[in-house]
Amino acid sequence: MIERAVFSYFNADESFGNNCGFASYRDFLTSTALSLLLAKKHFKEVQMISTNWGNDLFQNLEFPITEYSNKLENIRYIPPAFWAYGKLVAYTEQPKPFVHLDNDVFLWDPLPQRILDARLCFQSQEPFNQRGYHYYNILKYCWEDAVVRPEKIDNNEVFDFAYNCGICGGWDLYFFKEWRELSAQYIFALENQELFFEKWAPILKHQNLFHEQYFAACLIQAYKLRDQVEILAPVAMDIPKTYKYSHIWGTTKTEGKWIAGIRQKLFQMDRHLYKKVEMFCIDRGL
Repeated sequence: MIERAVFSYFNADESFGNNCGFASYRDFLTSTALSLLLAKKHFKEVQMISTNWGNDLFQNLEFPITEYSNKLENIRYIPPAFWAYGKLVAYTEQPKPFVHLDNDVFLWDPLPQRILDARLCFQSQEPFNQRGYHYYNILKYCWEDAVVRPEKIDNNEVFDFAYNCGICGGWDLYFFKEWRELSAQYIFALENQELFFEKWAPILKHQNLFHEQYFAACLIQAYKLRDQVEILAPVAMDIPKTYKYSHIWGTTKTEGKWIAGIRQKLFQMDRHLYKKVEMFCIDRGL
């Protein structure tokens, strides 16, 4: 059974100018604080994996974290565009069953038992033929152009859906190690760099969808594990009908109504933590 929640934070330039998709760094910190606070209600262990800079930041803010790791110090050299590789590092550092949570995921209630007992678990599916997920089809053209393509992915392509990694985990720890290795082969191959950063530069910011979520689906297919994967619901928008769960991904991170609600909830749940974040940001003009 999973009793460990894992968070990761990769900020390659170690700058408050990197808002992680939010409208401001203040919004990022507020979201992370609330996500951690809710996770602490449901898990015995809450780990943060980051660089020394990131961990110092969260410790200074007194975020509700029970364990820190600086393993992302080892990947500070990678291009910031491949930030999701930091999540793969976090997955592979786990010594026991875990669930990794994005910092814009809010567990208002505990995850269902079938998720906590799963060999592999994810938030939901991302169907390639539905609006909003069309980038997978575009990214496949880049994939076909690549000089270096991991054989296990190439031989087990999927054509229906990938897995959303808003939550991601399970007890099959070997799976995550192989997933990271295959991702590294693709995104760090010298022969592929011109492809990512020049020929297909307009879709560079979407490449993480491929080496993370698409690769996961292919590897699952390679081992015929689809029937052993647990998800909250096939369609992300259907999850709140069954579970009290929120994930403000994509452009919703910049919508004022969502951030206002997150800020208000943090204030209600932990005024001390709320004030720590607010004063930190005010002092630094964030």
